[in-house]
Amino acid sequence: MQKFNYIFSLILTGVILLGAYSCEERLEKYPRASMASELAMADIEGIEATLYGLYNRMQAGGYNHAEMNLAGGLLTDQLKIAAANAGRYITYPRNAELASSFSFSRGNWAALYNDINRINMMFYYIDDVDAIQTRVNNVKGQGYAMRGYLYFDLMKIWARPYLHQQPYVQGEPLGVIIKTQPFLGLDEDSFASRSTIEECYQLILDDFTNALEYLPENNDGFPYFFTNLSVQALLARLHLFMGNWQEALDFALDVIDHPDAELVEAENYIDAFADGPGAESIFELGFTSADRPGMNTSVQGLAWTDGEGVGYGDVILRQDLIDLLDFYRTKGDVRPDMTIEHNKEGEDVVYQNKFAGYRGERYWDDIRIIRTSEMYLIAAEAYAELDRLDDARDILTEFREHRMDPDFAEVTLATKEEIIDLILTERRVEFFSEMSHRWFDLRRRGMDIPKGHPDEDPGIPLDFEDYRIVGRIPNAEIESNENAVQNPGY
Repeated sequence: MQKFNYIFSLILTGVILLGAYSCEERLEKYPRASMASELAMADIEGIEATLYGLYNRMQAGGYNHAEMNLAGGLLTDQLKIAAANAGRYITYPRNAELASSFSFSRGNWAALYNDINRINMMFYYIDDVDAIQTRVNNVKGQGYAMRGYLYFDLMKIWARPYLHQQPYVQGEPLGVIIKTQPFLGLDEDSFASRSTIEECYQLILDDFTNALEYLPENNDGFPYFFTNLSVQALLARLHLFMGNWQEALDFALDVIDHPDAELVEAENYIDAFADGPGAESIFELGFTSADRPGMNTSVQGLAWTDGEGVGYGDVILRQDLIDLLDFYRTKGDVRPDMTIEHNKEGEDVVYQNKFAGYRGERYWDDIRIIRTSEMYLIAAEAYAELDRLDDARDILTEFREHRMDPDFAEVTLATKEEIIDLILTERRVEFFSEMSHRWFDLRRRGMDIPKGHPDEDPGIPLDFEDYRIVGRIPNAEIESNENAVQNPGY
């Protein structure tokens, strides 16, 4: 009874907000996703409804839709804002002079912690409900995977990278606040201090490891849910960020060997982004006409326009990336064809065309969180770091054979440094306009942040030791929690 009185208090304060589930087929399978909130957590159906509502929340334009796909590109040499724009994201290209507006949306800090609290609530009650063990295990497995994913994003945005924690600014380094128990109002968890970077990454590693123990190997729900396969992919990514090269390699190769993770041939690459679920997709967020985001917050709306009033087209490619794609085009590479040239109110621009309203409806593009290509590039980088250069060249060549003319695909570079530089270039070409990979790649490697051509499109480069490499924690969090320390420099 005490636990369910606690639930009632949570309902009154609005902590448990259930989102509608994304796909019609899944709504039929889980009709309780829109049930009355007073039943939340009282039974397995209520807990599952909360879980599937969390997937809906992950779709938000301020998080995994436009924000994560565009913000990091705007902070680097990938993307910029068109001269004629609607005023969205205009601060990102000028990040070095606008500390107060720097980095990803600070609203995500509170949103991600709200979602973490929902997951902690599920863990708190799941063992008290009457349900078959497979359903309980499913909730635990997906819950651990999602909590690890959310904490990983918090760390990538608001903390120094794991491999480069040097205190460049007095007071660094700091992780984020760890919360693994439900919290409500002004309890002691509300005033927790920030943990160390090591402690936070250990929590993420533990969550992903626990998820593997509960998620079945049949990958039920693939690719729209966290599955055994997608958690292995996340572990490959996590170990890459941590510099655990052998572990990153092992998990990446395990994913590559899975029949659901095959690379498409070059001639099918462009169509892969139109498919649903997409080819080469290990985990993605699915949208329908009922729940897709509006024009203002979608990738398509901000980064594409047909010139007829469909899409704002504010986010365009920087000249440096355009030139790089043109070079790859001479190699018979298909990836440059994922762009569109246009003239926007007198300015010659190039748009991404990965998210262009496929399936016949605007703003209806699934968001690829993890793709097979990332596993190949993680494996190549891990091989190089382990000084297994022949293996790095071989797997990198195999990847490039699925993107360009085979006559140009072979990698013959001699040194480790040259191979890693090529890998970072391949990641830049492969993932432009996707999940801010370029920003996170430069940070995890401890590299300065370039902004394009010095003469044509200079931007303002950002030194890696600058405090703006780390995001600003929202003032509301600092003001309400005396133990929460702001990132130095802000």
